[in-house]
Amino acid sequence: MSINTGNNSLDSLVYGGWYGLIGQPVQLTYSFLTRAPANASTEDRTGFVAMSATQQAAVRDALSKWASVANITFTETVRNTGNLQFGTNDQGDASSAYAYLPEAGVSSLTMYTNNQDAYNAVFTPGSYGPSVLIHEIGHMLGLKHPGNYDSTGTTVDGPFLPSATDNGDYTQMSYNEPTSWAVNRHYATTAMLYDIQAIQYLYGANMSWHAGADVYTFTNSVAPQCIWDAGGDNTFDFSACTGATVINLNAGAFSETAPGLKNVSIAYGVTVKTAIAGAGGATVYANSLGNSLNGGSGNDVFHEGAGSDRIAGGSGSDTVVFSNTFAHYAVSRGSDAVTVSGDGTDVLTGVEVLRFADRTINVYELAMQVAQTGTAGNDRLVADAVGGTIDGGAGIDTVVFANASTAYTLTRTASGFDVVGGGVKESLVGVERLAFTDHSLALDSAGVPGQVYRLYEAALDRAPEAGGMGYWIAHEAAGMGLATIARQFIDSPEFGTRFGTNLSNGQYVTQLYQNVLERDPDAQGYAFHVANLDSGRLSREQVLLGFSESPEFIAAVGTTMPVGIVFDPWVG
Repeated sequence: MSINTGNNSLDSLVYGGWYGLIGQPVQLTYSFLTRAPANASTEDRTGFVAMSATQQAAVRDALSKWASVANITFTETVRNTGNLQFGTNDQGDASSAYAYLPEAGVSSLTMYTNNQDAYNAVFTPGSYGPSVLIHEIGHMLGLKHPGNYDSTGTTVDGPFLPSATDNGDYTQMSYNEPTSWAVNRHYATTAMLYDIQAIQYLYGANMSWHAGADVYTFTNSVAPQCIWDAGGDNTFDFSACTGATVINLNAGAFSETAPGLKNVSIAYGVTVKTAIAGAGGATVYANSLGNSLNGGSGNDVFHEGAGSDRIAGGSGSDTVVFSNTFAHYAVSRGSDAVTVSGDGTDVLTGVEVLRFADRTINVYELAMQVAQTGTAGNDRLVADAVGGTIDGGAGIDTVVFANASTAYTLTRTASGFDVVGGGVKESLVGVERLAFTDHSLALDSAGVPGQVYRLYEAALDRAPEAGGMGYWIAHEAAGMGLATIARQFIDSPEFGTRFGTNLSNGQYVTQLYQNVLERDPDAQGYAFHVANLDSGRLSREQVLLGFSESPEFIAAVGTTMPVGIVFDPWVG
């Protein structure tokens, strides 16, 4: 049997449940065999021995592990009866144990552990014996092996888990040991991540199990386990762990109480909101629910989540990692905490380093990131080596940078501009000019720099050079009007060389059409402009400005004009 939900981790484990129901609670009786059943096979009967009191207690404990995660009620009944029946026999070297899976029309199933294997009589948590019982009871409840293997050597129906997850970290039904086995020879003590998902698919989740706020405490060498918890604001307490740890609060994720163990997972649908680290340095991953993350005395690294987290680094040098670039966040420092808004609002105490996708900041530097504010006049403000926010206020304000313009990236924002370079970012509001060591940029393209830029295009049919832009920006600031600037363009040697020195009014208008609109004039427009010039109602500079400041030309040039117009300051 098999199912096809499209979820490989589910389809690889589910064989089929009792009575053919899906997602429904089930009540099952169980007992311990004192003899092989009348319908037992020769294999079942070989070396049959009833379970000892210790083995029976271990079976009851394994049943309770399954009942804690799913809506299964197990009721012990008289011996040699019931839906689930347990005994031991001699399996030689063939297997550790075996059990039968539920089938239509079958009301009782048997499981036998191998009484030739000593581990089937020892049930210390983390040893192999408890894992064997959880595995075999999993079969009796309707779970199959997730790989193409079986103790009998027969072919198993797929689908199968990929090799990366076909192991005891993810499922007790696998033949492959969990990661921690290679480190400390520990086996899992609970149904694992995929087991819980599969058994809850068959019988529903046990929503009464640990429904309040629970604290889960871990030590260095705790055996592999998966946490199922039906509700409440729960806590992972790793404070007893003395070495490096990983604490991941996301459902479906793994934590480590010591390097390389991968020994604590969280079942799907479980909420853990608080983490407490130990002394050896923890790597902590928040979930999206808003967490309380508490470091220990080591150097901890916290990966904040999408919710509003409260992160207390403790002693040591502690780092908070953010998933986006610095520009995504608003960072502020108070007297005792740093607040970072962007993925929720995170409040940080005892943290020394903030690591963004594009830069790393030491928290002590935040004290230097004081917002600079200009006056109502023309201010000259200096970008520092740390970054921050600069509000120029009124006037024509300039921010001075320490490097060449090629070292920076300029981006328009909703409120102004961001300048990123040299490992820092300046957020600019009300700033019109940027001064670099090689060139300057004019950001006020809607003002005089934009008008001059369009005059170059309209009068000379080209983009401006940096020196010329600087010259005209300086003269406008000194009081020269735009019409006077336009006149000087017309009278310039370049204009005469390119278009002629004795143009008639008609030739002049035709040239403007070609420069600005890239076409010959239409008859009506041509007649209109020539008449204005011939009558003296308008001067040539006024007609030029009419072309360069027309909505059509402003829109056209706006598609090619750079975000910042390059100019070299003129010193006269």
